[in-house]
Amino acid sequence: MRFSPILVTAIFCSFLAAAASAADLTVPGQANIFGAGHAVPPAPGGELGGVLPPSYSFAAGAGQVLTFSSVTGTVTCCSSDLITYGTGPDGGPWATGTTDITSYGGVSGIVHGSRTMFLVGVFLTEAEPTDPAPARLDFSAGAYGDGFSAIAPAIGQTFFVGDGMTGTGTGLTQQFMVPSNATRLYLGFADAADFGAPSSAPGYYGDNAGQLMALLDVTTPQPTASRNGTWGRLKTIYR
Repeated sequence: MRFSPILVTAIFCSFLAAAASAADLTVPGQANIFGAGHAVPPAPGGELGGVLPPSYSFAAGAGQVLTFSSVTGTVTCCSSDLITYGTGPDGGPWATGTTDITSYGGVSGIVHGSRTMFLVGVFLTEAEPTDPAPARLDFSAGAYGDGFSAIAPAIGQTFFVGDGMTGTGTGLTQQFMVPSNATRLYLGFADAADFGAPSSAPGYYGDNAGQLMALLDVTTPQPTASRNGTWGRLKTIYR
C-alpha cells in the first residue's frame, strides 16, 4: 500500500507538532501567591491579604514545559503612583531591596537578594495545598539566580518568573518544567512587611497597585530528527 506525498507530509507535520495550550492572564499587583489553591488570600504577617492569584488549568502529563512569550505591565508595592514607584515584571530594589518571605499554607516562601515585587508562579494539583510546604528557592545572584535557562519546581514551590527571559527584556526564553501531576498554574507576587526583612510571613498586599499581563504556553515538545531520517522512518512504517 502506498501513501500520497500529501498524506506523508501531514503525518510528518503531526509527528513534529507539540500539544499546546495558551493563556493570557492579567495579574493584579495585589495577587497573593500564598492564596494559590485556597479560598481566602492569607496575611499571617499582618495588614491585608490582597486578592486571590489568577490561575490557568491544564491536563496533567509528563514532559510539559511552561514558557512565557510576553509579560508586560507595571506594578508597585507601596503606592498608587505607578510612574514614580512602579516596576516591571522582573521587580526592582523597592523597600529593603531584598525578598525573604517564609512559607505558608503549603505554598513555599521565596528568597531574592536584590529584587522585590517580581512576578512569581506556583504549580498545584487539584488538591488544596497543605503544610509542610516544599523548601524555599533562593534566586539571589550567589544562589540559583534569576537568569536561569530552565528550572523544575515542585508542586507548591514558588518560583521566579519575572518577564520569562534570561535577561530583563532580553535574552533567551526561560523554560519552567511542569511537574507531571500538576494541573494548575498560579501567578502572583510574594509580599510581606519590608518584603520579609529579615525574614517574615506573607502579608501587606493592601498598598500594592497596577497589573501585569502574561501570555503563556504549556507545551509538550516532541522529538525531532533530520528530514532524511524522519522521512526514512515514515516510509518504512507506511509504505
